[in-house]
Amino acid sequence: MTPIRRRRRRRHPVRSTAAAALVCVLASLFLLFVTVPDKRADSRAFATAPACVGDEPALECRKVVEGAVKHTETAPQGKTTHYLLTFTGRDGSTHRADMNGPLSVFAKVKPGDKVRATYWRGKIRFVDFRGTVQLTADQPKDAYRLPFACGLGLLVLGATFAGIAYWMVRHSPRAPERYTWQTTVPTCAGVLIAVVAFVSALVTDTVPTAVTLTGAGAVPVVLGASWRVRVRRRPAETGIAPAVPGKEKCFEGGVAADTPYGAELIGPYLVAGPGLLAVTPDPAGRTLRRALPRTLVLEGVRVPHRSDPARVTAEAEGRRKALRQVVVVCRDGDGEVLIGVQRKHAPWVLGALQEPAPGGAGAQEPAPLSGYGS
Repeated sequence: MTPIRRRRRRRHPVRSTAAAALVCVLASLFLLFVTVPDKRADSRAFATAPACVGDEPALECRKVVEGAVKHTETAPQGKTTHYLLTFTGRDGSTHRADMNGPLSVFAKVKPGDKVRATYWRGKIRFVDFRGTVQLTADQPKDAYRLPFACGLGLLVLGATFAGIAYWMVRHSPRAPERYTWQTTVPTCAGVLIAVVAFVSALVTDTVPTAVTLTGAGAVPVVLGASWRVRVRRRPAETGIAPAVPGKEKCFEGGVAADTPYGAELIGPYLVAGPGLLAVTPDPAGRTLRRALPRTLVLEGVRVPHRSDPARVTAEAEGRRKALRQVVVVCRDGDGEVLIGVQRKHAPWVLGALQEPAPGGAGAQEPAPLSGYGS
């Protein structure tokens, strides 16, 4: 992999994370500083609205309309269910209220029952039945809660993604090892805190209370994430004992070699056996095998680095396996040979590298590809 491609590969996660942070923060700012203030202003206006006088239209005043229940109806619409209460006014006009749930007034009334509906700004805001009051879906009192909860949660997620992007830019070059917990642990912690913020905004009555409850809930999450990082952190050198397989084993793996024969090592499978380590595109490991030379000198085993070629990292085998992957570092003359495998298969690779070739042969050139008919 060329240096330019490596730089682009390192920049892509940073740009993606920074873009996610920007989207979350912008959406959060819009909700918190545009939508929420408008909803709270409507709530204050409704709470202080006077009663309408005579036939005054229900714009900035409250108008009470009395009538008899005509029928109730439950109307599913996608994932939302509407609870519609229809009644007839004294003047014969028909009114329909979209209630905020199936309980309270909606569950009690029957056709013919007398109800009182309160209009404000052209919509029914609540219905009164024998002293029991139920709000409608258009009630402005708590309309700010959902956008406030979403905005607070998105703000936490945006801050989390921004912190991860900052770490990638400023600190990841100093720590070349690529651990999945370096991003998954803070991401999971941020999601948990965002959930706490969302729920806090829904169950509390004031903004300061929601923010305080979010901060209190964030403390144990941050402490748990810090403990998890300490548990997951392990040294760069991974101690693995070699094991010589009794027969040939075929498993997923990739090889990148800075040698003349590097381009011929086509995976993504390895075959390990007594004195044999080969690369093959055949899942069964029987054909198109390219044996690695016996001149390889083992230097050690380490965790994957961000600068490693894609063919030796978990990106070539699926990100879900990244946590269980190691890289076997070898030398062949002046060239570096990297072998990326799952940790459970690494002993076979080490054993194959250290086991003498069959027949007592010493160093040898790479074997020709088998399976091409020549």
